[in-house]
Amino acid sequence: MSIASNVIETNSRLATARTLLRQKLSDNNIHYDDSDTIFELLKRWAYTNFAGDYSIFYPTEIEVKEGSEVSAGVDIYDSDDNPVEGVPATVIVNGTSYKVYSDINGRAEKTFTVGAQGSTLEVTVIAGSSTIENTYTVKSALDFSDNGNQNTSLYDVVKYPSDISHSFSTYNFDSNYSRYGYSFSKGVSGSSVVMLIPKGTPAIDPTKSGIHFKVDTVQKKNSNSGWADAIALVNSKQLTHYRDNKILELGAYNGGKGVKYSNANHVVNSLDVSSGQLNLNSTWYTFHIYYDNGYLIAKIMNGSTEVFSYEGDVSNLISFDSFYPAIMIYDYGGAMLFDKVLLEPWSSD
Repeated sequence: MSIASNVIETNSRLATARTLLRQKLSDNNIHYDDSDTIFELLKRWAYTNFAGDYSIFYPTEIEVKEGSEVSAGVDIYDSDDNPVEGVPATVIVNGTSYKVYSDINGRAEKTFTVGAQGSTLEVTVIAGSSTIENTYTVKSALDFSDNGNQNTSLYDVVKYPSDISHSFSTYNFDSNYSRYGYSFSKGVSGSSVVMLIPKGTPAIDPTKSGIHFKVDTVQKKNSNSGWADAIALVNSKQLTHYRDNKILELGAYNGGKGVKYSNANHVVNSLDVSSGQLNLNSTWYTFHIYYDNGYLIAKIMNGSTEVFSYEGDVSNLISFDSFYPAIMIYDYGGAMLFDKVLLEPWSSD
């Protein structure tokens, strides 16, 4: 038999095998793409239905905000619960279809940027015999409130160094504080930070929107060598230093409270810090940051009583190309209870 005849026969057999695999998948309601190779068809059969398991994931409502990056896809495992690599799945975003493949961790996903506030986002994930569709109305980047809905999954944890220990949990009603809320602390170690950033909050362009950031806190401490609890605007979520890269904060410190900032040189500067430590382990204080493209109002309230305030243009000291709101503990130690986190647009006009 000639080489040409062998090639023709081989191609014919491959076409027959592909047709049979497609029919087998169709008979079991397993999705496939017309572009799938024989190996991809085999993967779909072997690992997305009978010989393993899969779990489809998609963005939560709180993540779908203007400009945020979100992901949808599927986690795929074999019958021994090990991740399976190279399995195709389909993610459809607003009508555009993407074929994605599972990585070494068994995750096949498509990451994309959410569109404008008020627009509609439609996401469909097709894997194995399952199809899940979700439709969202896109929220403002500064749409966040967890009042009455305490859940640690509402926050992304960012820390430096990556191995610094921390504790973050919800706590039930405590008569000592007359509240529900969160408990947050970090290990006692210098040059370290742990931040909580409301999930789904994208990098905010200060030229497009000002922010009001409010958090109720009870100050605690777990170190006598220095501590700092703060709410802050931070320039980066990718940390190579505990003060990366620009930070403007309203904080409670050992012996004082007020506004501090740092720039790319990582030096912590006091903008306006007054003496007198906040009460520890007892009083709920409300921290407010109002910031609009360089103009800052910062307040700490004890009920209706103002215990610290600052107002002024700080653009000559620190400026942002973008920022994230963060609840932050740094220095050697630090601990707090917090509740009633609010983000909303604000203008200094």
